[in-house]
Amino acid sequence: MLLKEVTEIIKEEIIKEFQLNKSILEKVDEFGELSDEIDKVKTQLEEMKKKYEGLEEELRPLLEELSKYNQKSIQTEKYLLSIKRFGYEKENLKYKEVFEQSLTKVNKNTKKLLEDLLQTTKTISKVVTSIGVQKLGEGFFTVFINNVKKLINRLVGNVKNISDDMDDLILIIKKLFPKETIE
Repeated sequence: MLLKEVTEIIKEEIIKEFQLNKSILEKVDEFGELSDEIDKVKTQLEEMKKKYEGLEEELRPLLEELSKYNQKSIQTEKYLLSIKRFGYEKENLKYKEVFEQSLTKVNKNTKKLLEDLLQTTKTISKVVTSIGVQKLGEGFFTVFINNVKKLINRLVGNVKNISDDMDDLILIIKKLFPKETIE
């Protein structure tokens, strides 16, 4: 419990440090709205891509077959469909795998020299922090509400137990001290 309180105090201090004012809060809301819109567009784009790829799989073989007879396109009133670049087979060499395998075939001095050369080809790139946004009703808020419900249920259970214990205690007191002796 103390850790949560300390974490909350640290969070508040960080927020004060950056002075979250109304314009920043508006930017957070705008960021969230844009994130929601991007998610919707991505979903729509994925659906369109699936349809596009399905149609492409159907039309490509037809165009390839037509090209054998010197026909390079199909035209409708709105569109002209043609092959932009003919497909071909391409060889790919895996240089790194070959290099690593060759290191096992050379003497120690050559291996050391090659490993040093390999080290000179390393590059470092910086990955910036990414941030995300989520509607309050979806994740954080639901978890928060559930935690509050659990806390209330625990407190109600404790109060109920205390109440039952008090009733038992009153019964014991009444048995030990009948009314005549109390008055």
